[in-house]
Parts: sequence; structure tokens; C-alpha cells
Amino acid sequence: MAEMLPAQRQQRIIDRLNTDGQVRVNELAAALGVSDMTIRRDLTELEGRGALVKVHGGATLEAAATSLEPGFAAKLQRESAEKAAIAELAVTMIRPGMSVALNSGTTTFALAKRLAGIQDLTVVTNSPRIADVLWQADDAGQTVILTGGVRTPSDALVGPLALSALSRLHVDLCFMGVHGVTLEDGFTTPNMLEAQTNQAFIACAAQVAVLADHTKWGTTGLSQIAPVTGADYLFSDGGLPEKARTGLRRVIDVVQTAPAA
Repeated sequence: MAEMLPAQRQQRIIDRLNTDGQVRVNELAAALGVSDMTIRRDLTELEGRGALVKVHGGATLEAAATSLEPGFAAKLQRESAEKAAIAELAVTMIRPGMSVALNSGTTTFALAKRLAGIQDLTVVTNSPRIADVLWQADDAGQTVILTGGVRTPSDALVGPLALSALSRLHVDLCFMGVHGVTLEDGFTTPNMLEAQTNQAFIACAAQVAVLADHTKWGTTGLSQIAPVTGADYLFSDGGLPEKARTGLRRVIDVVQTAPAA
């Protein structure tokens, strides 16, 4: 077989990225029959053209600095339809009389807007925005508990006050939004204090459901919240790459909205 031209090889790399969301040097080298060094040169050239972003061991279609934390309002505009669909699925897990925890996040915010009318519900959150949505609903059949803490750019309350509150609580189910998901690094966030607070949410819950749209796949934040096995369910949308679904389903229950057309 004739050796593939660099342009053909690089197109294959882009095709793989579009399918999987991320690529690894060793896997590409084996699949394309070239050396790791050749693949690294290809990735460097493609990055120079703005086609991808190199990360340790491979590349992604796009990546932010691991410590970059966008504000809540900015994140609210992203993938809003996917987040709404995930929230519609997630709310079916909630029954009257349950106690649930929602950490601060735009997908958990979408879920909070769907909790009206569920009777005898207790909601624990470290998000002033989520608490406000529930308070404005003025549902006498619900109890809302807002942790204290210091507010982060993503409108989460974190720190000793939040940890103290959560350490004294036990909830049936925790719904958790995250910044990134990978099989290797698990669930991550750019904010170390937020990671610590999210770990406290996990510790106080009988079951944990992570809510993450497909763009979270392949992203790694500065701080790990938990390995993928630290949650019971992952709710995502139909845009989650097939490779991600296959890998994740080996270790966690994946619940998806309808596949992308």
C-alpha cells in the first residue's frame, strides 16, 4: 500500500476528531501506520492552522486552559437546547417526598426550572440562582436549603461554610453539573474549592447523577471531582460521540436524549 500523503493523513486526523472529540498520538500512529513523531508533527501543523488544540498525549477540537472558569451567564447560552433535553430526562428520576441536591451549574439550573409541582420535595443547593428559581415558584410543598459559602465566577457557593452544611445532610439523589468528562481524568472543574464542595455533595448522596452535554466530553479541568466510577448515572445528549458512549457504559449507566440527526 502506498504511503499516505501528509494532507490525506491530516484529513483522517480531523475526521477522527469530528467523530470522537479527541485523539491520542499512539492510537493515530497505529491506525495510520506511521511513527508517533510523524503524528506529533501533523498535530503541530494542524494546530498552527487553527484546526485543533494539542493537549498532553493528543489533541482536541477545542480546549480552554484547565483553570479557565467562564461566568454563569456565558455558560447559560451554550448548548441550551441540549441542556433542556437533559433536564427533561433527569427530572423523571425525582419522586414526591425525595430529598435531592443540585450543585451550581447551567444544566442543573435547567433541571431546577422543572421541579415545580413535585410535592414534599427537599432541595439542597449551593447555587443562589437555583434557590431563587425555586423560591420564585413559591411552592409550599417544597423546602429549599441553600448552603452558605464564598461565591465563585460560576455562581457556586464554596468553602468551609458550604462544606460544613453538606457534611450534616443526607439526600436521596444528587444531580451534578461538571466542567469536563474523560475516562482518564473523570469529572473535573477549573475551581479547586468547587471540586471540594462537589465532593461533599457526592459524599452526602445515596446516588449521584452527573448532567453533562456532549461538549463536556474530552475536556479536563484543573481539579478532579471524582473518577467516572464516582457517579451512578451520566445524563447526556445525542451528540455524545459513539466512542465516548462505549467507553463510559463500561463503568457507568449512560442515559441519553435522542441521537443527533
